[in-house]
This record gives sequence, C-alpha cells and structure tokens, in this order.
Amino acid sequence: MDQEFGYEPTLVKVSAASLFALDPEVVQSLRSAAELAGADPAASRRYLLTILFGPEMKAFAYAGGHSTTAAETWRNQRGDCLSLSVLSIALARMLNLQAQLQEVRVPASFDRRGRIDFLNAHVNVLLRADGPLHIASRGQPTRDVLIDFEPRIGSRQRGTPLSDAAVLARFLNNVASQQLALDNDRLAYAHFKAAIVAEPSYSASYSNLAQLYLRAGQVRAAEALLRRALSLNYANDLALDSLHRLLLSQDRAAEAEVYEQRRMARREQDPYYWLGLGLEHLSQAQYSAAVAALERAQSLTTGFDEVHRNLAIAYWYNGQLHKARDQLVVLEALGAHDADTKQLSRKLKPVASTHHPP
Repeated sequence: MDQEFGYEPTLVKVSAASLFALDPEVVQSLRSAAELAGADPAASRRYLLTILFGPEMKAFAYAGGHSTTAAETWRNQRGDCLSLSVLSIALARMLNLQAQLQEVRVPASFDRRGRIDFLNAHVNVLLRADGPLHIASRGQPTRDVLIDFEPRIGSRQRGTPLSDAAVLARFLNNVASQQLALDNDRLAYAHFKAAIVAEPSYSASYSNLAQLYLRAGQVRAAEALLRRALSLNYANDLALDSLHRLLLSQDRAAEAEVYEQRRMARREQDPYYWLGLGLEHLSQAQYSAAVAALERAQSLTTGFDEVHRNLAIAYWYNGQLHKARDQLVVLEALGAHDADTKQLSRKLKPVASTHHPP
C-alpha cells in the first residue's frame, strides 16, 4: 500500500551497517584500548564492562520508549534494552570479543503511549567464554557473561540468537511503532515495510502493520497481515488477540471461537503467563494467589531461577517458610548467586534459639 501511505524509500535512514556504527573518535579510542589489551580477551571483557557499567555500575542509563542507533546511544548515555544491547555489540566487536545479541522470553509487560498499548519484548547480550553463564559483573571475566540492562525483568535462560538483519528488523519495527503512537502514519508505514524487508520472517512487523491498516480502514488487508503473522509465529499472542477481535467485530463468531480456543490453550501451557500473573498477585499482596500461579509456572518449567526465586518470596509472605527454604535449595543447585537471591537467603536463614548459663 505504498501509494496509500505516501511511501518513499528515503524515509528510512538506518541500515544494518549504520545501526551498529560508532562515531570515529569512539572507534579510535576503542582501537587503542584493544591494542593495549593485546590478545587477552579477559582484559578486553573487563574493559567493555567498565565502559558499559562504570566503576559504580551507573554508566549507561536505561530509558524506555525510544530506540536509537549505537552512535546515538553512546552520545545520549542512555537507551532502551535494544539500543543498549546494540551499543554493547558494537563495542564488543571493536574489542574483538565474541558477543551475541539474543531475544529472551520474559513475563508480559505493557506500557501505554498515547492511544496505544505496547507489549514489551526483551533482548540482551551474551559474551561468550565457553563457561558457566553469569549476569554481567566486572569480577567474572573468565565466564560466559550476560549483559542485561534490565536484569529484574530479564532471564538467565539462553535466548534466540539474532542476526544483524533480525536486529535491524526489530529496531525498525520499534521506530515504526513509535511513529504509530505519534499518529505519523507515513513514517510508521515506511519503517514497518523496511522491517519486513530486512527480516521477512519477523512476525511482529506484520501484526503491528495490521494495526496501522485497521486505523486507516483497510480491514481486509489487516486481516491478511494478521494471518500472515500467525503463519510465521504461532505464539504471536498480539496477532491472535487482534484477529479474534477483528472476527468478532464482523459477526464471524464461529471463526472467532477457533482463535479463542487457541488463546486459552496457549495461556494454560505458557509458563510466562503464570509467572507474570504470579508477579502481579505479589505486587497486590495476594500471596495465596501468587503461590498458586507460580506453582503452576514451576510445573511447566525446568531450571528457571526467576520462577523459583519469586515462588520463594510468595511462600515467605504466605507464611510457608519451609517451602520457601526448599526453593532456596533449588536456586543453590541452579547456581543462582545474584544479589536478590543472596538477600532472600539471609531473610530466610533459620535462627537457632539457645540458652546460655547465667
């Protein structure tokens, strides 16, 4: 629908190369550092983490709602998870480090911008060193390190590796979505189209473009996009929800019921749904409900430390201290040694009562 939305290729300014490019003075500085580090990857890794997190872990700030290129993020000293991860990859490459940007599943998290609700996906960076996986820390230079600027919502699970084209598609999709929220349909269309061209298998670009089509009254084309999104990713819940609503709005109840059943079946077997529900119950001090939801998540997962950690918290608040301590045993077996787990361990540590002679 190029004519409908006044499309011109020049409306899209970012390519895969420019997304990861750094300003010349930054490149020169990093090359000098790389030469000083020589062939020692551990020194380069420590240097990278110092750049990103600073001496007090406060170098680059997280700021949601606006994706930027590596060069822009460096100049701004802040960015969303995609922007900061892109910068991390760009810096790692300059230091000749093995870094992989990956997409990880997290519990559903929404924010509202204007008239649009956004479901937040999450990415982070894996620095490889052929060892156990640890959250980024300048004190662990010889192990695989997970660089995550929002670790409280992230996951220690290894995610889906993303190629540069796949990263570009997600960046362009983000820009398009931001323009959609600003009612700039022309720029939104151009960037959604560019995202699809960059990575034709990325389902979210199609389902998001469908929202633009619906707003423009292009209902039949929007339905085709939603069906295409679902053919690429059966688990695209937003496409599933949107298609279900679209069919209901056209009194196609029998067709809509098929997708309603799919929605319910996915939810029942989705550990991230139950984890998200458990976290919501915890935030509302509904501890029995939180325990039930998180126990359901536990039954559907293996090795998810975020499930066990939050279940321990729910048990603790619900007065089930023995079960809370059992979860700490599981966390210990999983090798979870982050600050939250250590703090929880201190709170749940049994206190012995003794009598001293006078």
